[in-house]
Amino acid sequence: DIYTDNYWSNPIRSTIDEQVFNVKEKNRMVMDALTYIHPKKTLEIGCSPAILLGKMSKDFECHGIEVDIQYKEAMEKYSNGADLNFGFFPDITIDWYKEQFSNIIALDVFEHIEDSQGFLAECNRLMVQGGHLILQSPTILEDGQMDDVMFNGLEHIWIYHIEDLKHLLYMNGFEVLKIERLKIGHEQITSKKI
Repeated sequence: DIYTDNYWSNPIRSTIDEQVFNVKEKNRMVMDALTYIHPKKTLEIGCSPAILLGKMSKDFECHGIEVDIQYKEAMEKYSNGADLNFGFFPDITIDWYKEQFSNIIALDVFEHIEDSQGFLAECNRLMVQGGHLILQSPTILEDGQMDDVMFNGLEHIWIYHIEDLKHLLYMNGFEVLKIERLKIGHEQITSKKI
């Protein structure tokens, strides 16, 4: 319910327009982690404000998934014509054909997912071999640092330790390629479908 009740609005969160400014650095990290293998088709799960889809559309066929359709118009002005879909992942993609994406991106999504196994299994099904799965999620790295604000029980279901996340990714057909930190609580894990 939390994601369908004016999630992107003041004073609860920043608006779609404010998010465009907030995600600049995160999006830069993603752009550096993309693979350009065929079919050059990208899916962003939790794609608000859709500015990343707009940037990627120069090089990729872009598709996005967001929960609440009320933000469609606000997102369309940034998405540069990307295909926007509204609903919950992976339910929304069950009928999509397999092995169609070379990149799947989920920024600040994975920590909200109850069924991480199901999430990763569907990412694997939708992705071509060698494709990149790019997750930005609060992740406890080897240094053990994590901002206490990330332990938000209302929304953040999991905060993974990097070793547990590596194991989870491997068990679902992914190999970790790179681990980066934008700042504490904003770690990016890039993995490849093996």
